[in-house]
Amino acid sequence: SFSSQKVRLVIAEKGLVCEERDVSLPQSEHKEPWFMRLNLGEEVPVIIHRDNIISDYDQIIDYVERTFTGEHVVALMPEVGSLQHARVLQYRELLDALPMDAYTHGCILHPELTTDSMIPKYATAEIRRHLANATTDLMKLDHEEEPQLSEPYLSKQKKLMAKILEHDDVSYLKKILGELAMVLDQIEAELEKRKLENEGGCQPWGRWGLQPTQPTLPLPSLSLFFPQKSQRTSQVVKRMGYGVRLRFKS
Repeated sequence: SFSSQKVRLVIAEKGLVCEERDVSLPQSEHKEPWFMRLNLGEEVPVIIHRDNIISDYDQIIDYVERTFTGEHVVALMPEVGSLQHARVLQYRELLDALPMDAYTHGCILHPELTTDSMIPKYATAEIRRHLANATTDLMKLDHEEEPQLSEPYLSKQKKLMAKILEHDDVSYLKKILGELAMVLDQIEAELEKRKLENEGGCQPWGRWGLQPTQPTLPLPSLSLFFPQKSQRTSQVVKRMGYGVRLRFKS
């Protein structure tokens, strides 16, 4: 998932050491009791650090940046209050506003919309099977009296099914992919501008434009689905995985 990729990249760029456990979504490991106790929403990634369990990826990224600091730990955000921080935050918000779940579901359902995508072929068949059985499965869950299948869980599953069906609309997908191309063009133009400023001896943004910062971290994840969309994502280190739960070493 995009969320897992972003968290992995943050951890890699900060040079942190952690234990990892893969969670296979196609094998429904996210529905197993041990994982549902961590996150009833069945979403990845989840991190465990000391007594903290965090499952929202934005909160994970902010927690990692805030908690792991020091002379030998890379800072991915400029100092709060600086002009650089405001500018970098603007681009982070721009990328975070992209409908990542629509890209994920839509391009798995319609791989013909991508070129040289790294989406595994079994993913399309699996999500199609899931959609075909969704109504029956949800009716069955409604009549099962199992503690872990609470009303909030059922409600979340129904909303997810509705969202996936919405993302099965090819016209909608083409529209948002066109918007994505414009955003990537904007980001790449900014990266090129920073690169030229740094080459000219002006370095107002430090790492921005030379190495990954929080706003640039989604770009390698996007390249998993749309390698043809960006010419400069190769300059941001590509460290890719799938869905993971991370337990930091104290």
